[in-house]
Amino acid sequence: MSGNLSSLPLLGLAEELSGGGAPVGDPVTQERVRVLLDRVVDAIVDLSLGRVTLTRPVPPRPPDADLPVEGGDHLDPAACSALAARCHRAAALVGAQPDQPLAAAVAACLSALADGLQRLTQDVNDPRVPLPEARQQLRRSLSRAGALLDSATPLQ
Repeated sequence: MSGNLSSLPLLGLAEELSGGGAPVGDPVTQERVRVLLDRVVDAIVDLSLGRVTLTRPVPPRPPDADLPVEGGDHLDPAACSALAARCHRAAALVGAQPDQPLAAAVAACLSALADGLQRLTQDVNDPRVPLPEARQQLRRSLSRAGALLDSATPLQ
């Protein structure tokens, strides 16, 4: 394994998040969560190697609307809440990296994703919030999180 001793917690974090994902009740949104988590994992690996910019700065093309995702139409609030908790813990660990702008961007991205997932779990249990509106809020959080990660990419 490459990297120094201080990079081991980051690499463990990357491994934990790489298997992440949660059924959010919409196949396209679920794929967007997976793509964002993949980008975050790449960024955490970059941090563990001492890099100050993303090695894969170009985000992947957004998924097509008809993209099949196994279990994509199932919403699991417990899994979403668990992923939100992992993202909050990851944001705290990544944000603790001193003097590292990339770490700050990754931590902000993780916090935005966690907040969006947690809000989804709260909204689906609130009869006053229609499910399509709750899912739209999550999609906005995903866009915000992706923009925060993109902010760590230097202009070409």
